Amino acid sequence: MTFSSTIEEVNSTRRKFKISVPASSIKDAFQAVATEIQKTAEIRGFRKGKAPATLIRKFYMGDIVKKAADRVINDAYTNVSKTVDFQIVSHPHIEPENQFEENKDFEFSATVDINPKIEIKDYQNIVVKMNKNLDIDLEAEVEKLLNNYARALGKTEKDESGRTIAKGDVANVSYTVSLDGTLLEGKEAKNQLIELNGSNIVAIEEAIVGMKASETKEFPVELPENFADAELKGKAVQFNLTLNSVETLVPSAFDEEFAKRLGYPGMDEVRKNLRETIKRSNEEARSNVAFEQVVEQVLSTNEFEVAESLIESTVDRAIADANSRVAKENHVKSDNEEVRAKYREWANKQVRGILALGHIARQEGISVTDDEMLRDMASYAMANRMDPQQLVKRAGAQVYDEFRGQVMIRKVIAKILEIAKVEYSTENAETK
Repeated sequence: MTFSSTIEEVNSTRRKFKISVPASSIKDAFQAVATEIQKTAEIRGFRKGKAPATLIRKFYMGDIVKKAADRVINDAYTNVSKTVDFQIVSHPHIEPENQFEENKDFEFSATVDINPKIEIKDYQNIVVKMNKNLDIDLEAEVEKLLNNYARALGKTEKDESGRTIAKGDVANVSYTVSLDGTLLEGKEAKNQLIELNGSNIVAIEEAIVGMKASETKEFPVELPENFADAELKGKAVQFNLTLNSVETLVPSAFDEEFAKRLGYPGMDEVRKNLRETIKRSNEEARSNVAFEQVVEQVLSTNEFEVAESLIESTVDRAIADANSRVAKENHVKSDNEEVRAKYREWANKQVRGILALGHIARQEGISVTDDEMLRDMASYAMANRMDPQQLVKRAGAQVYDEFRGQVMIRKVIAKILEIAKVEYSTENAETK
């Protein structure tokens, strides 16, 4: 199909394609559609698909005109949109300029919102604040996690020396629990192992330290509000505890058996997997902390307009997400202007922030491969116990673009963190 086109700049975020299709291409479209309809048409007196073209045009002209027009408009617009040097971010608004007829030139316009190319400045001078614990020594973290696994998969040995139990030991204890002088049935324990490593209730560990095997001690414990037993959380109880034996923890050796218990053929694979897992987790944590700070600083020094349709669609998604988290009777209507107004300022910042990061990606030559996108999607699906194909079925093909965008954002943030001034502190960084 042949056609000619021009582009009119409506404003900084909108363009109008003016497209002219000659009569010869219109005639070809009519003929192609009529032929397709003829193959399946059923007209009395003729076998299916054998009715003459003249009768097809007589009985199906309405369908021919509609399908031919759709084909011409879609083909012309699709081809024109592939030649532009800007990103189209909306569906086209089509307006015919004249009647669509078989033997006449046809002209129409297609108006679209765009993401105009802009140059983001000063992102090399960003300052990011984050907690010191995110500044990790990767190899040290691998060894720390390996040691934790080794202890978890290790075994205990009874210490027969008669010494007092100390921090780092394992206490084999039996105990009963009383509340207001009443013994609580079902709350007792026998031969329970408690590692004195600071991971248990402080009062219990402190009471055990210094005891000897066979000794018994009574002591009060203020159970925390997040205590697992709902009947006892936040309560002041009395423990009557006997230390049955002092035991020492013998961590598992870093051997092939240890690796197999972790699900790997050998220690090289264990270390490689832990290294990748820790690195990815740390990068995601750093990215999450840095994101708002980066967006805030980039937008404060770069002014640019964004397409209104992007803001409105972001508001739509925010309302839909809010509705998905409340009962149906509490849903709000997406066309309620008062409701939409509450989201619009946030949506404007959200859209501008994401687009700014996209421009930085272009300036830095950052791209996302299909493998990177699919790995991210698979990781999300695994974490949520889903088949990746379920994501596609639920959200449609656009889910690929969403995951590609997420990976792109993380890569941009990672790039900025390479050149940004990162200030670490032992306190949680405040994000604006």
